[in-house]
Amino acid sequence: MQDPWDIAPGLTPERIKQIASLIRSVRDDVVDLHDVELGDTARSTGLRAYECCRQQIIWATLDTDNYPWLGMIKDDGRFTFSIDGVPVRMYRGSPNSPGKRRQIACPEAHRQMTFLFEDIGESSYIRWLFAVEVDSDRYVERITFTGYLNEEQVSSYEVPLEHTVPVLTKIKDALPEPIKLNKAKVSVKKKLSEDSDVKTGNR
Repeated sequence: MQDPWDIAPGLTPERIKQIASLIRSVRDDVVDLHDVELGDTARSTGLRAYECCRQQIIWATLDTDNYPWLGMIKDDGRFTFSIDGVPVRMYRGSPNSPGKRRQIACPEAHRQMTFLFEDIGESSYIRWLFAVEVDSDRYVERITFTGYLNEEQVSSYEVPLEHTVPVLTKIKDALPEPIKLNKAKVSVKKKLSEDSDVKTGNR
């Protein structure tokens, strides 16, 4: 069985590790917020973990300084991103049994695969997946980057997870310029009024 980078050179170990570490960081942070008394269930935490991972990867595609090789193919439905143009999906479960449904590529991914055919031939139709396995407390235990062609596993790489990647915040196009204000003259009466405003949350 070949390593991913032997099939598609853009799927380097470092890039795979970066995405896997981001997935682990986000999922583990979500599990830390699990609150049974509030009504959280395994299902609600699982859904939130998936959605937060999806959103973090979307934001990472906008961070071209740190992730210039990361792209977005479909940001909803059959969520699909790309590493150096190669379509990739993610799911929770064993890398040895992703199921047929997860191997169905969205139309956008199919188009991308045809573009890659000239460079890597039939290998462009491999379905690449991050398989996330969790322990009994739902923390990430193992992440495997695996590839399937015609429902047969052709590549599998268990990702070493020594380091976590800090989660991202939404990137803004531009920060507002600071405004210089003149020093205000405050009387005792005005100061009391301002203190009241702070207490009531009016700023």
